[in-house]
Amino acid sequence: MNHLAFLARVALGATFVWLGLAKLGALPEFLKAIREYHLVDHGRAMTFIAATLPWVEVFGGALLLLGVAVRGISLVFLAFLAAFTFAIAARGVDVAAADGLAFCAVAFDCGCGTGVENVCRKLAENGALMVCALLVLFTRGGLRLGLRPRLLGARTTTA
Repeated sequence: MNHLAFLARVALGATFVWLGLAKLGALPEFLKAIREYHLVDHGRAMTFIAATLPWVEVFGGALLLLGVAVRGISLVFLAFLAAFTFAIAARGVDVAAADGLAFCAVAFDCGCGTGVENVCRKLAENGALMVCALLVLFTRGGLRLGLRPRLLGARTTTA
């Protein structure tokens, strides 16, 4: 289980670094995708989200990769993923109803940094990332392949 939690931490961190960098490389498209969800009506709020969320993803993912603030970042990413998943599912339902399509036939740019995605595949991907976040959040001990104990000079004990 400890090796699995380590792999989950690396997968979660790398995914968020990669997706955050993809959003930073296409900020106008990311802002347009945020607008499509109709969750935020204020232009400055949307701009703030578009300008800060990718950086939070990149730095949070890097912290996970380094083994720093692992549980806190996992909790933040779990909250992000829950909100993103709900928003993607709701938009998928709206698009399916408007276009007369089956739910799993719907594809759109979710604003995730990966372009047009099939809604069912994206929901499954987010579900897998939530499982990774939960593994990291609730696994104690495990592989200490991170910088935090060494940087803080803390001694690690095994229970």
